[in-house]
Amino acid sequence: MRKLLTILIVLLLGVSFAVTAEGQKESDVQTIVFGDVSWDSVQVHNRIAAFIIENGMEGYKADFVPGDTLPIINGIIQGDIDVDMESWHSNFRDAYEKGIATGNLIDLGKNMPDAPQGWWIPRYVVEGPDAMAPGLKTVADLPMYADLFKDPEDPSKGVVYGGVAGWSQMGISEEIFNKYNLEDTYNLGIAGSGTALAGVIAGAFKKHEAICAYYWAPTAVLGKFDMVRLKGSEYEAADVNILVNKSMLEKAPDVVEMLKKYSTTVADNNEFLAQMDANDWDTEQAAEWFLKNKQDVWTAWVSSDVAEKVKAALQD
Repeated sequence: MRKLLTILIVLLLGVSFAVTAEGQKESDVQTIVFGDVSWDSVQVHNRIAAFIIENGMEGYKADFVPGDTLPIINGIIQGDIDVDMESWHSNFRDAYEKGIATGNLIDLGKNMPDAPQGWWIPRYVVEGPDAMAPGLKTVADLPMYADLFKDPEDPSKGVVYGGVAGWSQMGISEEIFNKYNLEDTYNLGIAGSGTALAGVIAGAFKKHEAICAYYWAPTAVLGKFDMVRLKGSEYEAADVNILVNKSMLEKAPDVVEMLKKYSTTVADNNEFLAQMDANDWDTEQAAEWFLKNKQDVWTAWVSSDVAEKVKAALQD
């Protein structure tokens, strides 16, 4: 009886130790929170990085917080969000510089080389035998072609789709619009979302109509549709950098080292976005396509041990 009681006590203690050990293991797992800004490329980058840290590194899991540009950057400064994989901070320079000055915001360098932004029109509008406006070269020329870009909600004027409500880049579109005194001949259109803006452009191409709209690369839209940027609408060369909260330096130093090496090109991004669009994938599927097909790119960011673990996970 005493021997049986001893065995039971040992077994119970073993269960207790196992629970404690498991609980400790769980408590040691660090959650890395990525800012899920509303365009596809940054969401794919979030999931590329998340797949690597969850499957190739020890002690991490990923979470994603949706939001627009400024709320995400402010969340990083405040420590509520850990990582912004595509800062585009030349569009909100003041907030970026204040964050850097406080020491709460750490810039780990470029995700990709400077990416173009501006107002774009279909190439068929200005080139080819059926060009609608061969003389349209710059923003200053737009008043002569207001009838071509007629606003469906106000036919007395043309419309320039300046961007998306809540995006900080709208301020730059407003500056361009005012600089060239377009208010007499145009309205400045504001799309409700990035999806809506892409839809307006796709609709114009489907009907072979003229459209002038803000857009940026890398995107599936500019990869799919042949557009030219109007002179005078060029934004400052975009800094598409990776930003983290300072707490990452202590809680996830190996992740920080990986993110310092994380680097892609506009061509890389256009390719995975085109694959995503053509196959109707979600952002996780696009991330896995990148990891499977661009091993020469991402294996340079990590150790061989991490790379092998990630490759193995991709086979599951």
